[in-house]
Amino acid sequence: MRYTDAEGKVEVWSGSIQPHDVWLIKGGFRFEVCFNRYYQPIRKGGAVLVKFVADIAKKAELCPIGVVNWRNVNKQVQADIVELIRGKFIIPDGKIYNDAILKHVGKHRRQWKFELKARYFNPTVRTRQQIENDNPGGIVRGTWLELVKYWYSGQSKDMAKSKIDASVASSSSSKPRIEVEDEVFNELMYDKDNSNQKPVGYGFGVKRSDVMGVHALLRKKGIASEMNNDNNDLKVKFARHKKETANLIMRLSSSVSDLLTAVQSGHVSPETLAATNSALRTITAQ
Repeated sequence: MRYTDAEGKVEVWSGSIQPHDVWLIKGGFRFEVCFNRYYQPIRKGGAVLVKFVADIAKKAELCPIGVVNWRNVNKQVQADIVELIRGKFIIPDGKIYNDAILKHVGKHRRQWKFELKARYFNPTVRTRQQIENDNPGGIVRGTWLELVKYWYSGQSKDMAKSKIDASVASSSSSKPRIEVEDEVFNELMYDKDNSNQKPVGYGFGVKRSDVMGVHALLRKKGIASEMNNDNNDLKVKFARHKKETANLIMRLSSSVSDLLTAVQSGHVSPETLAATNSALRTITAQ
């Protein structure tokens, strides 16, 4: 992977690059990153950048997790994060890239909070005081207490509940509440046709429609179904070919075995030679 120093001299870093490597590198060195048209970081440089962003999201001193909404985080804190990342990576200038960086940091911050909740918030088996005292390393106690307080509040449960209540209230049918809850769950967790789990995120600024739209266009033009049919035909042909090849190998093995037996006994008949030769020709042609 290429990186440059403060004077623009290009160096090459071979091997794995982890977030701690990015933190430790000094002297104005910055890693090169390529982006696609969706402002997503791609290739090896992009992978290193994404890992580093995820690491920033887990550092409470840089990315506060006590604030509920990422948009409400102090703008200077957000600006400092952008400056830090730009100091480690070569990223094109422009607000659109800054916004994409912050959006990605916010996504990883949200994921980190979810991980913390899944790991530590188990009120059915531990008291609130026990959870508050189980302060994870790297998170100051004041921030941890704010987070636990939020988990115990009804606010963290409001989104799904409000969707369910709204769906029940607007429903003109006598649909049981459990069915409405299932529909809301599917809406939150799956695509509209419930066929694919929603990915956590597509990266720097790309929207789900930008990705899913490709499949929609293929379906609209009938290309997707044709591709599926072609794939099914190929699978059938491959299975048939595999079976025929296995039969030919068994036939050749049998013929060679008969030939070796005949050679050992000193009685090689023309029929044995012809059968072996025929098996060899057939499998070669196949």
